[in-house]
Amino acid sequence: TGSVSQWDADTTILQYVGCNTAAAPLDSTALRQALEVCLNREHIVSGFFSGHGRAAQFPLSPLSSLYPEELEVPFSADAPAQAVHRAAYAPERTLTLLVNGENSFKTAVAGYLADSFTAAGVPVEARVLPWEEYASALSAGEYDLYYGEVRLTADWNLGSLLEPYGALNYSHWSDPDASRLLAEYAGAEDRAAAMRALCVRLKSQAPILPVCFKSTSVLTQANVVEGLAPTAAEPLYALEQCLIHLAGSET
Repeated sequence: TGSVSQWDADTTILQYVGCNTAAAPLDSTALRQALEVCLNREHIVSGFFSGHGRAAQFPLSPLSSLYPEELEVPFSADAPAQAVHRAAYAPERTLTLLVNGENSFKTAVAGYLADSFTAAGVPVEARVLPWEEYASALSAGEYDLYYGEVRLTADWNLGSLLEPYGALNYSHWSDPDASRLLAEYAGAEDRAAAMRALCVRLKSQAPILPVCFKSTSVLTQANVVEGLAPTAAEPLYALEQCLIHLAGSET
């Protein structure tokens, strides 16, 4: 309560929407592309995470020098309905978006996404599940969409999400071009060009829909600490270099 100071630490934790590409209707690339257009990522970060994150259209942090910013497409309010219309999608049932109920921020985002998809012409309802039921449903392929989270490694290895038998590729999505580009990126000298080629392919296929990268925060009472520089792994990194003002005493 009261006046506070805040420091954010960026992370490699990606939040995204996963698609069941093994079953109708999400086996349609056109429909997945249309759902991707529905994501107002900046609003999600500002409105649901109070700015504690970075909107991302690709599965690597926008802070990375490899991030292909030139491939981004700004969100437009008219674009979702137009994209669904182009996909020629005729809904036959309401789709389900699964979300782990142990985090109120995630459940709020999932509800917003379900409303956004529905407004664009793809009826979706969010289904909140306890962790064990959520994980079990994903492993069994009993979902249409899910709101997920993964901590990526610093080299942006996406194999667990995109390789056919990756641990987080629950629908076993398979694309020879994506697998080839993943392998080329791993050994590329020009990593930026290799990542750009991979992102172009992922944008065209949309097996997952990146939303944002989380940040974590350190809060103190206002004007108590100067010079704090938290990292994702060490919130009080280099604390010995900070100035800490104690009430009723000298600094």
